[in-house]
Parts: sequence; C-alpha cells; structure tokens
Amino acid sequence: MPLLPVSANRTSTPLAAQRSLFQLNADQIALQRNFDQLSTGRRVLRLSDDPTAAGRAISLQQGIDRGNQLIRNADSTSAFFQSADSALDRITAALTEARGVTVEAAQNILSEDEQFAFAATIRQTLDSVLSAGNSMFNRHQMLGGILDSGQAYESQFDGVLFGGNQAVGLADIGGGKATAINVTGNEALGAFSVVVKGQPLDAALDRNTRLVDMKQGAGVKPGVIQISDGNAWQTVDLSSAASIGDIKDVLESLNFNGRTISVNINPDSIRIEYTDGLPGTLAIDNTTGTTLATDLGIENALGFNGPPIIGDRLSPRVTVNTKVSDLASGVGVDLSDGIRITQGERTFTVDLSEVETVGEVLIAINRSGADVRAELSENDGRINIRSLRSGVDYSIGENGGLAAEQLGIRSSTTETLLTDLDRGRGVLKNPDGADFSITRPDGVVLSVELGNAETVGDVVDLIRNHPLNQDSAKVLVGLNDVGNGLQLKAPPGANSLRVSQPGSSNAGVALGLIPEGQTEGVGQIDGSVATLVGRDYRPREAGGTFDTLLRLETAVRENDIPEITRLQARLDDDLDRASRTRGRVGVMAQSADALKTAVEDNVVVLTSQKSTEIDADLATVISELTQRQTTIEASMRLIGQISQLTVLNFL
Repeated sequence: MPLLPVSANRTSTPLAAQRSLFQLNADQIALQRNFDQLSTGRRVLRLSDDPTAAGRAISLQQGIDRGNQLIRNADSTSAFFQSADSALDRITAALTEARGVTVEAAQNILSEDEQFAFAATIRQTLDSVLSAGNSMFNRHQMLGGILDSGQAYESQFDGVLFGGNQAVGLADIGGGKATAINVTGNEALGAFSVVVKGQPLDAALDRNTRLVDMKQGAGVKPGVIQISDGNAWQTVDLSSAASIGDIKDVLESLNFNGRTISVNINPDSIRIEYTDGLPGTLAIDNTTGTTLATDLGIENALGFNGPPIIGDRLSPRVTVNTKVSDLASGVGVDLSDGIRITQGERTFTVDLSEVETVGEVLIAINRSGADVRAELSENDGRINIRSLRSGVDYSIGENGGLAAEQLGIRSSTTETLLTDLDRGRGVLKNPDGADFSITRPDGVVLSVELGNAETVGDVVDLIRNHPLNQDSAKVLVGLNDVGNGLQLKAPPGANSLRVSQPGSSNAGVALGLIPEGQTEGVGQIDGSVATLVGRDYRPREAGGTFDTLLRLETAVRENDIPEITRLQARLDDDLDRASRTRGRVGVMAQSADALKTAVEDNVVVLTSQKSTEIDADLATVISELTQRQTTIEASMRLIGQISQLTVLNFL
C-alpha cells in the first residue's frame, strides 16, 4: 500500500501537514470502501467503481430479471393447466359414465322406469359436463374463451347456448414463442362447431383489389419497374401502390412520344396496351431488387411480345371488403331474396337486399337472431357457419331465390351424397327392385331404382329422365324454392301426387319425400299445380358433446335403439376428443415445466456471472482493510510528529 513520499528536502510545516492530511483522508475513504464491501459483499457499488464491470452487470441483471419474469409466467401457466386438466378430468369421467348407460340402453329393451332412470343419468352427466365447461381460474374461462369472465355455456329449455369465444391466452415462458394457457370450447367439447362449410366464392379483380390480397393471399409486392416503347426506358415508381387501381392510374399517366397506355382490369387479369390500339414495342421489366412485373405476369423485358401485354392468374382472395358484385368470378350474385335459417322449430329470414360487401353479408347473418356465427375463411375464400346452440337441427336454405346457393352456404344441395342422408346412416337400397315410386296425378307410376346413384342430383336426373316421365304430364323435380328439400310438381289430375317406398328401402324417407315412420307421402294442390314439398333431407346437427348428450337423453327416454346406437359412436368421438385434449394439456404442462427448469438454470448461470463482475472477494478485502488500518496509523503518527516540530528542529 503506497504512502505519499516524505520529502527529504526542507519543506514548510503547513505543506508537510497538508500532504499528511491528504494521505490520511485518502486512507480513510479507502477504509470506508473496504467496510462497505464487507457489509454489502459487493466490489462494485456504483458505476464509477468499475464502469466496464458495471455495464456488464447491468446487462446480466436484465437477463436475470427477464428470467425471473419467465419463471413467474411459467408458474401461472402451470396453474392454468392444472385447472384445465381438472375440468377435463371431470368431463371424461362424466362421459365415461354416460357411455356405460348408452351401451346398456342400446342392447336392451327398457321398461318405462329404466328409460326414465337412464335418461336422468344422462341429464346428470350433462349437468356435470356443463359445470366443468364453465370452470374458471383467476377470473378466466378454461374451456370457453380466456377473455370471458361469465358463463360460457348456458342451459336453456331447448338446448345449451354457447356464449363464450375462441380466445386463447398466451404467455411467454421462454422457448422462442408464446405458449397457450387454455384450450377452446371447440377443442374440448366440440362447441361452436362448423355446421355448414361454404363453397369458394371466387372473387374477381376490381380497381380496389389490394396487392396483398392477390395470388390467393400470397400478395404482390409493390416496387419499381421500367417501361420502354423501343426508344428509351422510363422508370415507373410503383412502390407506394396499394391496389391494382393505383397501378392502373400510374401506368395510364405515362407518355411515350405522344402515345399513352391503357390498362384494363379483367376478372382475373390485367391487359396493357397502347390507347390508340395500334401495334408497337411495349417492353416491361423489373428493376434491381423488385419482382413486380414478374408477379403481375406482365414482364416483357426484350419487347418480343407486342401489345396487348396480359398478366393473368392474379386470383384475388375473398375478404370482408370484397364486393358482392365481384363474386362468382366477376359475374356477381343476386342476394335480393335473402336466405332462411331454420333452427329447431324456429325460422329466421335474413334480408340481404341492401348488402354490398361480403362483410355486410356476415353482419346480416350474425344479426338475424339465429344462434349462428358466420365467418369468412380468407385462406380459401368461403363462408363458414358455426352453431351456438346445441340440441337442435340447423338448415340454411333459400327464401325464393338463389342467394344461399350463390353464397355457397345452402346446407342441402344436389351435390349432397346419399351416404350422408338419414343422419349419416345413408340410403338403404332395395336389391330386388324399385327403391321408391312416384304416382303422378294421371295415375302413371314412375318406379325409381337408385342403382349406382351417389348424390341427390343423380336421383333428380333419374326422375327427370324416367322413360314414363317424358310427356306433357311429366313430374318436374328440383330443390325447394323456400328452405331446403326436394319438391315435385305435376299437372293436376284425378289423383294426388304420391311417393311410396317398399319395406326394404328407406329412400323416400331419407330423401324427405315421405314423412318419418310412414311409407307414403301425399302432395296437395297449390294453385293449378299438384305439388309435393319434401322436408330437408340433410339437416345439420350442432355437433359437440352437449349436442350428443341432449339427443341421447331424448333417444333413451323414447327407447329409440337405432338413434341410441348412432349416438353411441358420436359419444365415443366426444370422449376421445376430451381425452386427447386433456393429453395435450398434459404435454403443454410438461413443456412448461421443462422450460421453467431451463430458465431457472439460465438464471443461476447469469447470477454467477454477475457475481463474478461485482461481488467482492472477502479475503482480499480483509487483507486490504488490514493494510489500510496500518497505513492510517502510520499517517496519524507522522502527523503527530510534524505537529510537535519547533524552530530548533531546523537549526
């Protein structure tokens, strides 16, 4: 430990005293720093102590703080997983009990008391699943949407209404991406299921089509291109273009020695040519770093292809802003008659006469009062209809026009497979003859054998093309003008229009032309036409666990063995869904624990590194402290000696 040198030369007493006091002050400050290090265990107490080490320590502390937050997030996430697992455990236990009742009910003819007891057990199971479905943790629904603090599932007189959402909470617990902390009602219980998956709507280009929506959503990136008439290149900056209309406006503003360009926007392409329609060179190329000309399909770098230059297959995706007039590849659709939504015994008419965009169609459906939710799948350009109420049938049909069909959401069409009829059991064909027969009002009988027919459309063709149905009294067949199902029309005669089926086939009932439980359907006179209006041959079930249990309760109460057997398979699917979801929650919980352990290990390493940077070596500090004390003692003795000097000491 160095001391200020004691000068051998003669110095003034005040200067010697000042030098000694300076030394004493420095030693006292250093001694206090040693005491601070001993009391705190830290070598770096302020930035000035060691700026480099302090900077590294601050960075390490930030990592430690983030790690501690991740650990807290992991603990909270694990708690959510435990709550979800508990709810799913209750659901699987309840469904297992319901399955046992279903198996017994399907294999035996039950007495009224047994029917009542089994139905009561199913109802108890339903209540248990309902309670578990509404489980909450930390004011969040576990199976009904993380943002929903109320009941996600409400039992009502005609079913169970889903009032939750599909929101999923995310937490950062490390691993590079956010982790879901809950599962949705659709994943766990099949709630909010798609009852009608629409057909692609096929939008056409218009000037408002965004570049990001072209190429089926892959998008076209704006940039800078160059265009030449064969003499000189003009650089065209389209980097700020947002729509195909922006590109059209810029290109049409160009001038090539008095000649201008015309850009026509077609349903799936753009056509670029000189406004005067005359031939000439029209070269279009990308500039460095851009692919706009290539993406639009208008690249013609060497000008070999004369105008018009056509860029096709631009394929805009359908969005909520897509105009109704641009649907059906630009032909447009007529929605003026609206559509009908049948939900159980209730029917809702959706007025679409004033809508202009796909988004307005969705709003109109969602505000119709029906317990459905219409969504647009922008990936494939189709409208999907989801059910909110379990225990009822859904049907989406026409209201006198073709709106539902043109929107691709009519639930029963000519493309419906015969195997999907009778609630998925399919049509039972007669191997020995006709599957059903139509008796015209004039008495002519049309025997129809389904043979190799696969769709409802095939059945319609068989009736239309029947050899005995080619005269002026022929039966006209098609889809109902209102709602769903088939309708038969014929000139009136002495008899009623009738449809019957032999005992070995269920074709007439499955096609909705014969009431269930009967063998014959009878039409009536509508004005001057004999008409037989069939019911919807493919009503859509809401789907999910609640829907299965509600239908199962009714089937057990009515001792409907075929329906119980059908629902048993659905119950197995519901149980499998709940079990798989619980297993996935378990996997996520294990992953969260593993990530937490990794973060904890990382925090330990960071803490160790931080300790190396700023913590004091106590042995070194004690050694320095001893030396400082010795130095201070020497300084004080020197000051004492100096203070005793007189003039005689200098003689």
